[in-house]
Amino acid sequence: MIKRNFDIIIVGAGVSGLILADEITKRTNKKVLLLEKEKKLRFEKNLCFWNIPYNILNKSADNKWKKVCVIIKGKKHSFNFSGIEYLRIKSKNLYNFFLSRLKKRKNFKIIMGVKIKSLKSNNNIVEIDTENKIYTSQLLFDSRIDTNVEKSHRLLQHFYGVEITFKENIINKDEVILMDIQNKKNNFNFIYVLPFSQNKILVETTYFSKRTLSRSKYKQDIEMYMSRNYFGKQYKIRFCESGVIPMFKIIEKNMENCIKIGTAGNWVKQSTGYSLQNSFIYSKQIVDCIIKEKYPKIRKNNFLNFLDNTFCKFIENNPETALQFFERFFKRNSLPIIVKFLTNTANLFETLKIIISLPKISLIKTVFELRLNN
Repeated sequence: MIKRNFDIIIVGAGVSGLILADEITKRTNKKVLLLEKEKKLRFEKNLCFWNIPYNILNKSADNKWKKVCVIIKGKKHSFNFSGIEYLRIKSKNLYNFFLSRLKKRKNFKIIMGVKIKSLKSNNNIVEIDTENKIYTSQLLFDSRIDTNVEKSHRLLQHFYGVEITFKENIINKDEVILMDIQNKKNNFNFIYVLPFSQNKILVETTYFSKRTLSRSKYKQDIEMYMSRNYFGKQYKIRFCESGVIPMFKIIEKNMENCIKIGTAGNWVKQSTGYSLQNSFIYSKQIVDCIIKEKYPKIRKNNFLNFLDNTFCKFIENNPETALQFFERFFKRNSLPIIVKFLTNTANLFETLKIIISLPKISLIKTVFELRLNN
């Protein structure tokens, strides 16, 4: 069988794989191969992020909003702060953005529709066996998840959303509903609404719980929301998206010279499900190591990670008081501090301010529980 040699191989042309490939080929002369199982990258989801810290996608966003709100117990709390924006980019546009840059570089190659039969590492060389060829490299970055997160019996963020087009222009296109918290026992659930234009929105139902639900249950949530808020209005559903994000640390053993990235590498912020900003930050750290000829390592803030884990464990153990948790989080903190926490850029003072605003006794109990289990 034919062997092809590269300096670095990346498995998976998703968000983390493309951002890492872009960073490596932009800053080094390393020959990079990107392997993707799908034959074609398509529009499958919307990706949202804050404009701070800045990244190269800020100027390419499909939508930008300066105003966001949360709805708790039927009461709306709006946030608007100069310089802070919430952005959205279609996954297909993100793929096209990076692929157009990457394909201009001589040290980059992508192969679509690849089925990996086996992967092994020996004597600092990684070997990938596919149906047609064998590819080798000194380093491999793998975005595939081996763990079946839906069967983990751990806390998950799972969602189902639909893009809706109305016959009339009835939407306030200037304000995102980050959370419209629903009053449900034993499950924390909220509705998330992105207004794309005056007659087009994305309505998404999201749960924090240990088990996913049937497609019909998600659809029922959206139908009830539409009935309450847009009764009698004519609309059509154009597109749907769904997903499951682990709200816990994924533990997977790395093979020699094989490094997990993306969700598989715990690049997702556990308490929010956001990962785009981390993909930029961690990719830069990886390339810094490659340039210095060091084994790639990611520097994470252990205190913020522990806090993140504590919040998730609190919601997992106390779903009935999660509403109070988020009510205090949003009502007692300013938008700049909220965004800094959501993007892992809050300093110690800002982080302590958030902690003080939350239910202290329940959080302390959760901290002790985590310490005992560790």
